[in-house]
Amino acid sequence: MKPEDMITYCGVYGGTCARWCGYTLFRDLAAVLAEWVDAQGYQHWMPSEIKEFDYTEFRKGLDFFSKEDSWLVCRKCCKGGDGRPDCKIRKCCEEHGLDVCFDCKNFPCSKILENMPTSIERGKEYKRLGKDKWLQQEIEKAEKGYENHTKKYYQIWSNKHPPK
Repeated sequence: MKPEDMITYCGVYGGTCARWCGYTLFRDLAAVLAEWVDAQGYQHWMPSEIKEFDYTEFRKGLDFFSKEDSWLVCRKCCKGGDGRPDCKIRKCCEEHGLDVCFDCKNFPCSKILENMPTSIERGKEYKRLGKDKWLQQEIEKAEKGYENHTKKYYQIWSNKHPPK
């Protein structure tokens, strides 16, 4: 997939989203943790000894996060068919033939303000830099482990600075 195809309608670069298929580490970590807790025998004694912790639900969660085919993982971004089909921003961009809502003459509109207000600052940066420079900046942030939802850099996701 080309980098420009990874820009969502609301202006998120898919490479900076923890749900992007390129981030497989969370699935690997969940599987390793599940194996580790099973190897420690927690499933045998923990449910009867620690009442305030639901071990069965914890293991279900680990199994869910370790699935490779989980709905939690986007493989094509919203323009390729993933994401929420009922997204108002997506529908509006499709109706107006826009690749990203930042290119709309009405940006920011009520759809952004109501559904994705965090896109306003990204949109300003997109307009200031232009699409190509903005995209390059987003690619570089992704390579350094930036995650859009938390606005933090995670060494665990970094391509340029992998965990030691």
